[in-house]
Amino acid sequence: MKIYIDVSMIMIGTKFTGIPRVTMELAKRFYERKFDLVLIEYDVKKDKYRIIDTEGFIEFCKDKKGSRNKLRTDRYISFDGFEKDAVFFDVDTVWKTRVRRSFLYPKLKEKEVKIIPFIHDIIGIDFPQFCQTDDVMNFVDYIGAALNFADRIAVNSNATADTIKDLAKRLGAKEPNIDVALLGGDFKKTCDKDSEENGNLSETVKKIVESGIYIYMVGTVEPRKNHKLLLDAYENILHEKINLVIVGFAGQGMEDLIGRIENNPKYQKGLWYLNGANDDELDYLYKHTFALTFPSYAEGYGLPLMEAMIRRVPIIASDTPINREVAKDRALYFEKDDWKEFSDIVLNLLNDEKAYKDLCGKTKDYVPPTWEDTASDVIKTFEAVYRGQ
Repeated sequence: MKIYIDVSMIMIGTKFTGIPRVTMELAKRFYERKFDLVLIEYDVKKDKYRIIDTEGFIEFCKDKKGSRNKLRTDRYISFDGFEKDAVFFDVDTVWKTRVRRSFLYPKLKEKEVKIIPFIHDIIGIDFPQFCQTDDVMNFVDYIGAALNFADRIAVNSNATADTIKDLAKRLGAKEPNIDVALLGGDFKKTCDKDSEENGNLSETVKKIVESGIYIYMVGTVEPRKNHKLLLDAYENILHEKINLVIVGFAGQGMEDLIGRIENNPKYQKGLWYLNGANDDELDYLYKHTFALTFPSYAEGYGLPLMEAMIRRVPIIASDTPINREVAKDRALYFEKDDWKEFSDIVLNLLNDEKAYKDLCGKTKDYVPPTWEDTASDVIKTFEAVYRGQ
């Protein structure tokens, strides 16, 4: 089976979390299983796809080091050059590339190529207020092409499958065949002792842990993550009871919220913001937190929930379908805009030792899916397409 994957965004991007991480993890496993894996990148000057050095790319996925430019070959494939019965597997943020899927997918269909997109979420459609206008328009094109031309669709959760089916119904489109492939949770873990001995912890991170108990949030600082709720709760009630630690790269247009954090009288005393952290620091902060908080309005999957459960960290999350699916009964939930309800949950856990221990105990039996599981489920989707299902 020949599998084509468009890795254009990974070749020009700098972050290896979220969707790029999924792309790389699956590419590694397809390669290890001896599939005929062809990685491609759109070249705007030639208006063709450039073929990427597969072995070099897989090595790059393992250590994220080296020059991506060295992975580029002088071999190309035109839009009409894909072989019959090959799989075109779209798993990266392909709607951000210049090749609109409303143009590409019909050409692939003419060549009898199997089209299988992995759709992580449809936030761009259901929550456009949280997205840039250009991204929304490009995403609409991508989803429309997927609904019209995909042989089958893979998704990361039942919640995502339900939203896509609902969208198809609203559009009067045929309900697509959708398979769920839960994302892997076999993350690299470190221990506190190794982190400290290897000098991988900043003085700021050490100070945070030494400064007292804290609740912890990880994720890009952007409107849909709902950091505002945490600040409302902290400023009104929680600043007298517990510290708040926020870690994540600042997204566009978040200057006011970052300013609100930095102008707080307790900034770097009880309220902490880190614009990024290394793996050891993230792990260290997870292991010492009182609880992970996850107040997002919308998520594709919510990997911090999984990361917390792996480390047996209690979770307080917004009440959304995806959070319920990932964390199940291992978390306490609050209404997305109710900072008072969130504060009450935190205060109750601080004052009720038994309630806190019960919440901690809910993650003790958690066994995450692995990336091998994810790859196996996606391969089942490929096989279903070949069987004509």
